[in-house]
Amino acid sequence: HTFCADCLGGWKSKYAGERRTREQRGRRCPLCRGTIPPSRDQIASIKMTKMVMKECFDKSDPRYESCARDVKEFEAEFGEDWEDTAIEYDNDGISLPLYIVNAMKSRNSRTVLQWLGRGNIKDRVNAKGGSIGNMGLLITAAMCEEYDLVNFLLLNGADANIINAAGLSVLTSLSYGMSGDFFKAIKILLSWGAELIVRGRQMTSQELKQLVVLNVREGNTAVANLISSELGGRRCKIVSTPNTLHDLVGKTCVVERHIKESGQYEVTVEFTNESLLLGADNLERCDRTPRDPGYFVECKNNRLIRRDFKSNEECRAFIAGLGEDEVGSAEADPDAEARAERAAADLLAELGLDDL
Repeated sequence: HTFCADCLGGWKSKYAGERRTREQRGRRCPLCRGTIPPSRDQIASIKMTKMVMKECFDKSDPRYESCARDVKEFEAEFGEDWEDTAIEYDNDGISLPLYIVNAMKSRNSRTVLQWLGRGNIKDRVNAKGGSIGNMGLLITAAMCEEYDLVNFLLLNGADANIINAAGLSVLTSLSYGMSGDFFKAIKILLSWGAELIVRGRQMTSQELKQLVVLNVREGNTAVANLISSELGGRRCKIVSTPNTLHDLVGKTCVVERHIKESGQYEVTVEFTNESLLLGADNLERCDRTPRDPGYFVECKNNRLIRRDFKSNEECRAFIAGLGEDEVGSAEADPDAEARAERAAADLLAELGLDDL
């Protein structure tokens, strides 16, 4: 079976978590009439479901029953021997080892940085964990409140809109609250151009309204304010100013919040921290990029060091002066990684999860 995403788009979803009708589940390959294999995302999701079911829930827990029902439906549709039959929608990229996920959860950024330095960092920053629903380092770092690591990953080419097995972007996942308050991480992601994506597409206005209501209901009013406005949390360039503030034209700022009564935005000018009220027509979105981030986070001796500047020009000049390898440098300890890999394999075998 070799299908491309364009052929299957709108007919056979690659994402997990979508409730399909009996007709959709019964669709067959138009060539051989056989069962269409699951996608890598669907496999990643069912692996995580099995792991959560085994590790987290007692059989009397209603959530165990829900997980068991998902596994049963999956196996009824695809059978039990599906591991090597997955549809290759696109390049799956680097696989994120489970021991790196565990290191991140334990706030062991040193091990994470060593792993990043073992290969092409621009590939590894976008690695996904097949046993954790194709979540990657970016969302793991954000959930663990490792903000310097979040910035380091983005500076080294991490996709701000990378999606998981359910087709949700990092911003969408964090905006749903999941298991904590991720306001600071959400602000960082918005300044880097992150978007609200569901099932691999831009969130609709109706879905956005529901998400805003959910955040208000949960008490996350600051998050609701950011995501409900066009420029909330965005890094912007000041293109015009009222009154006598013409010296600020061309400067960059970060939008702190939207004031509904006046329709204005409260912004903080970068490098001076000056607070202003500006209208949407005074601002032009200017997302951070690895070459124009406004700050820099580097790795020295497997530790992250943040470097701030006096202006965007100074920041850009500093980055331009670095070699390509220096921008993404992360030092590696091959022996430490080998030890960690062996320890992870032993732990999985002990838990009976070595087949995941």
